[in-house]
Amino acid sequence: MPGGPSALDRLISRLGDVTNGMTPNGEETLLGRLAARLRQLERRIDDESAALLSRLTARDEELLRSARRLYHACSVVPCLLYYLRTSESPTKFPATISFTIRKGVPRWTHHALWLAGWACMGRVFQSAGSAATRRFAAAMFATGIWTTFIFRLGGGLLSDAAHLLGAAAYMVDHEVLLRLWAVAPPYRAAFRASLGVLLAAFWRGHLLERRHGISAESFASPAVRRRQIAAAPRTAQRSLFRADLAIMLSEN
Repeated sequence: MPGGPSALDRLISRLGDVTNGMTPNGEETLLGRLAARLRQLERRIDDESAALLSRLTARDEELLRSARRLYHACSVVPCLLYYLRTSESPTKFPATISFTIRKGVPRWTHHALWLAGWACMGRVFQSAGSAATRRFAAAMFATGIWTTFIFRLGGGLLSDAAHLLGAAAYMVDHEVLLRLWAVAPPYRAAFRASLGVLLAAFWRGHLLERRHGISAESFASPAVRRRQIAAAPRTAQRSLFRADLAIMLSEN
């Protein structure tokens, strides 16, 4: 047999080098540099977290508990109000948070609870946070305003694109926020898992809607969308319902 590694062996070796962050010449790959930057960022966040937590007072902790209760209410109360038909009838089920709070009583209730939660948490960042953590909190707050106040769902193609961009950024912000508040790793892992389920279900639902000519939830009323779904095959109806339900449950 001829000497030297085969093409397959060289490919496997190269892939191993890439995943280890190094080229065969011993140089750091782009993936390796990115991983190093991420580790550096994680250490910076952990350092900021330790400093932030060390400065918390009893009053700060009470404010954080109030913020948590308000955020929990923000996830539940507007949704209940929507299904009590305070903003439209018929309603859509399953539905995303963005859809249920896009107008009427659920919208303003969500905004009031969300702002109250941020008022509590923002005071803690202001009193105990560093300049860096205060900038982060301000940026996350602005992202929320962008996503749910300015570009709420249903405002048209460009508005919805801006909404989705803001929603994605706000989800990423949560990863940093959870680490700043030293939330236990199992809960952070659960957050990442729910985010993965949401993205997979969103993509699955998008493909089903395109395949069967069904409008996205922001481009048709619940009644119109219901008729479109009813015209699709039964298997597609069940698959779309499961995808929508997975989105609704995972984002909460």
